[in-house]
Amino acid sequence: MQPMPAIRELYPVPAEIEKLHVFLGEWHGEGVLTTGGRRMKVAGEWHFSTAAGGWGLKVSMHSVIEGMGAYALDSLFGFDIETGTLHVYSLTNMAETHDHRAFWSDNNTLKGRYDGLKEGKQFLEDFTIWLAGRDELTIEYVETLDGQLDSTMVMRLTKPMRR
Repeated sequence: MQPMPAIRELYPVPAEIEKLHVFLGEWHGEGVLTTGGRRMKVAGEWHFSTAAGGWGLKVSMHSVIEGMGAYALDSLFGFDIETGTLHVYSLTNMAETHDHRAFWSDNNTLKGRYDGLKEGKQFLEDFTIWLAGRDELTIEYVETLDGQLDSTMVMRLTKPMRR
């Protein structure tokens, strides 16, 4: 009787996930949230690590929004081989639970969209992540509610200096 192949042999990690490994590690970010006519500074820390035996990534972010206090987000990145879809499933302490559909628009740009409801109205959250090298990236979020711009957030993330 032949031995069963290892799970890793049966289900090798797809290239779509391996490409996300550029995010692995610790990051510091600063930026601006604009909503309701107000601009607020945001600063925080991100920790990216692998998930599900390398088949995904997980990120935990803890930040402070000026005038609003602590903001927390946890996300899982995963790839559905049946549909060819990259998912970014996010939970926040602002009552948000979003399943973004994402794709690489080029070698350095990851884009995603969540299409759902907020306050019973049509809500879209688009994000774009631009890689500026191994130690720097920019994230932009644009949210629209009922067809109108609701908020934007632009963050510049950097990895700490290596010793």
